[in-house]
Amino acid sequence: MGVVISIANQKGGVGKTTVALNLGKALANMGKKVLLVDIDPQFNLTFSLIGMDVVNYENKNVGTLMTKESSIEEVTVELSENLHLIPSHLTLSAKEIEILNSYNRERRLEKALKPVFPDYDFIIIDNPPSMGIFLVNSLTASDYVLIPLELSYFGVIGMQLMFNLMAMIREETNDGLRLLGIVPNKFTKQTKVPQMRLKELKELYPDAPILPTIPKAIAIEKAQAEGKSIFEYDPNGRASRAFEKLAKEVVSIVE
Repeated sequence: MGVVISIANQKGGVGKTTVALNLGKALANMGKKVLLVDIDPQFNLTFSLIGMDVVNYENKNVGTLMTKESSIEEVTVELSENLHLIPSHLTLSAKEIEILNSYNRERRLEKALKPVFPDYDFIIIDNPPSMGIFLVNSLTASDYVLIPLELSYFGVIGMQLMFNLMAMIREETNDGLRLLGIVPNKFTKQTKVPQMRLKELKELYPDAPILPTIPKAIAIEKAQAEGKSIFEYDPNGRASRAFEKLAKEVVSIVE
């Protein structure tokens, strides 16, 4: 049975898509069967993986899956033997009202994914940076939440918003939801500020697992600009090693 992980943070610009993409690739490289689900109307994950081919998925995407216009077989894109994608599309935001007005709206994604749970080791969901029906669906469908965090003052303080949302989801729709951990992203040792914020994070949330850090690296930005994972762009670089370490840590926690 696949482990479902939401990559989520209500703050934008923290690297959710970067983590979803490269963690998914790292797990696939380890021989794990991975399904990536892009539930963000900005479709950055989808564009990173299939580029302009995204235009071909107007009627076959996560939105049409949630509104039952498409089957999961119709919307799933095979990227490689171990890595598949359910794409987003720029029309996804238009589906929000339809989903909001539907029966059992918080469980649309969970019900749509349920038939393929046994087919994958990991299902990784990339989420929008806002609390809405898509994020609620994602958390309701998930076993774990992984929170990427940029170590700024507002980033650390804003963690409480995610913890409050997780508490609400546990109470209302998914009492088994667990925190997989926090991933400090864009981490640098060149200044003392990130290290100071990391110390504050541990003091503020002593029970929250801190997972391996992802370094601030030009290679990650260049890889995204070229529509590649870090493993395709710079397979032996420090960012690749960091994501491999993160993937191994994730596997050790959930298995």
